[in-house]
Amino acid sequence: MRSFFSKLYGYFKRICKKARMRPDRVVIELTNYCNLNCPYCLAGMQEDQQSVAHSDLDRPFGKMDLSLAEKIITDANRFGIKEVMLTFQGEPLLHENFVDIIRFVKKTGMKAVVFTNGMLLTPVLAKDIIEAGLDSIRFSIDGASSQTYESNRVGGDFPTVFNNLTQMAWIARELRSPIDITWQFIALKNNEHEISQARKIAKDIGVTFIVKTFAESVPELTPRDPKYRRMLQKKPCIDIYRMICVYWNGDVVPCCYDMAGKEVMGNIRGQSFYDMWISPRYKDFRKRVHNAPRFPSDEPDLCKTCLKWAPVE
Repeated sequence: MRSFFSKLYGYFKRICKKARMRPDRVVIELTNYCNLNCPYCLAGMQEDQQSVAHSDLDRPFGKMDLSLAEKIITDANRFGIKEVMLTFQGEPLLHENFVDIIRFVKKTGMKAVVFTNGMLLTPVLAKDIIEAGLDSIRFSIDGASSQTYESNRVGGDFPTVFNNLTQMAWIARELRSPIDITWQFIALKNNEHEISQARKIAKDIGVTFIVKTFAESVPELTPRDPKYRRMLQKKPCIDIYRMICVYWNGDVVPCCYDMAGKEVMGNIRGQSFYDMWISPRYKDFRKRVHNAPRFPSDEPDLCKTCLKWAPVE
């Protein structure tokens, strides 16, 4: 009898814990415009269209209003969010209020992070970003030579982005800033031979270096070396409890792989994160994701082509 009640207690404890779970990160798309056109950009859309280059993103392009960004950040703070990522589908440094938005995030006490291709950075902008309090900046540089980098980051220039990375690291040291500056290197078939070289360069200039596995939106670019290939995780997915994502127009989606708006949960202009999170639509989505291993036919279509979580057998 004691064993039965212990199991029952454990079951309800897990249910209650799951019910209390909320995302601790909000992903904000300040813009979906980009100054580059990487050919493997649209991860998750590889089954829907022939090209997954950024320019083939099939939804309207635009920039987020400053007032909307501030509303999102304020509401995220009330919702219990701890970290604001100012990158989704686009280059955040294209937004003219980027530094002001960092300052607003930091006023709330939340962590501010950004991923960037780094091409638009200048010494003045780097100093402003650091002084605004940005906690972490990740430069996406997929190559250690001009030929390799520029074939992957189409429209980019390796000497320029390398100089920008080096200058920002130097400025951060001069300002004695705790900002984390990282060189992110997506491992691909055409650049895996340069990983060791890139790691050494990063050490020389004093920045963190990480190798990111490739979400295989273009299978032909999959690395040859197995250690650089992505190992898909077993479902059910738990990322939907870790983040909540907002397009530049205020539409809210549950996953960073939803680049085309397949699962819009609402719009933050007229709703709160809390109201959306407890809405029947969001609850049903989470239920179908959680139950995918048992009821694969009910799994959202968005999740069936995921490049992080393995398909249900």
